[in-house]
Amino acid sequence: MTPPRVVLVGAHGHGRGHLDQLAKLHAAGMVELAGVADPRPPCPEQRAAAADAPWRRDAASLIEALAPDLAVIVTPVHTHVELAEAAMRAGAHLLLEKPPAPSLAGLDRLLSVQAETGRTVQVGFQAFGSGAVTELRRRIDAGDLGDIEAISATGLWWRGEAYWNRAGWAGRRFLDGHDVNDGALTNPFAHAVALAVTLDGSPGDRSVRSVELDTYRTRPVEAHDTASARIRTAHGTRVTVAATLCAEAEEDPVVVVHGSRDTATLFYTQDRLVTAAGQAHHERTDLLENLLGHLADPSVPLLVPLAATRAFTEVAEAVRQSPPPTPVSEDHLSGTGSAGEGGLTALTHEAAATGRLYRELGIGWATAPAWTWTPKGS
Repeated sequence: MTPPRVVLVGAHGHGRGHLDQLAKLHAAGMVELAGVADPRPPCPEQRAAAADAPWRRDAASLIEALAPDLAVIVTPVHTHVELAEAAMRAGAHLLLEKPPAPSLAGLDRLLSVQAETGRTVQVGFQAFGSGAVTELRRRIDAGDLGDIEAISATGLWWRGEAYWNRAGWAGRRFLDGHDVNDGALTNPFAHAVALAVTLDGSPGDRSVRSVELDTYRTRPVEAHDTASARIRTAHGTRVTVAATLCAEAEEDPVVVVHGSRDTATLFYTQDRLVTAAGQAHHERTDLLENLLGHLADPSVPLLVPLAATRAFTEVAEAVRQSPPPTPVSEDHLSGTGSAGEGGLTALTHEAAATGRLYRELGIGWATAPAWTWTPKGS
């Protein structure tokens, strides 16, 4: 059986890991690495990994010339829609890095092209490959947790100036007339948001009823680095996400499912699930290997099909349409200070646990205006 011909679009940064993986799969005869596209030239190690595959600056022309079976797209989010459409129209199935599109209109465009071309699209929400997520979904479906009463997520990381200066699109809401929609909720903590809004099983095409937001920024950028969101799903479940990139003491992000019988805490970066029965670590399935398995045998379920990312993209659309984040002095967020006893860490946990937004916790710096997004036609 001839291995699928694969093109990698984006080989620096996060794409470097994909390049190394594709090189190993190529050596094992599982794929043929047919080409690499990146505007920056390769370093010697990247050139060696790409072996004889051509390296081009322009992705669209490489895809058109090679007509690959599969494209792995690891580029800035504001380029996803055009590149993914070009690849599908050239006949390629896709592994498309998260988030799939910066807007709901962008996702709808991709879904339309997918329906027209019949291509398979896996989205790179790696957390959904965790066996801990699979086990949590099994327990929810089996009723082990009882009725799902609420879902919460917290994110406490630190990202300094280098993070916001790493690329021209970083920290941008818009760039050269294109939606970028970068920010804590839509990029670094996108996995937490995506998990939180899908675990209650609300239907895919109208899974979110409303999103209440308050967003803040301490950096001289357009996007938020600190935010809280209260989301109502189609099932009526309250989902609360509180996240910041200003946490001086970092913690692993968690998603907590509160049921009438039990509570499950998912440490998705660790593949660890904790319930009243104890804790367990689980294996993780690689999304590219899952996609290859699905293409070889359609009975193998795809872990993150494009349509399954609609709930997350609805939250991202709320962020896109929301007012600019409220500027806050970093001094107000660090230490205990005016953030109150325990500082921003305690506030983030309180917001998630109580279902209240930062601005509802009586903190002087949390002055973002009340703002709610609802889907059109709801």
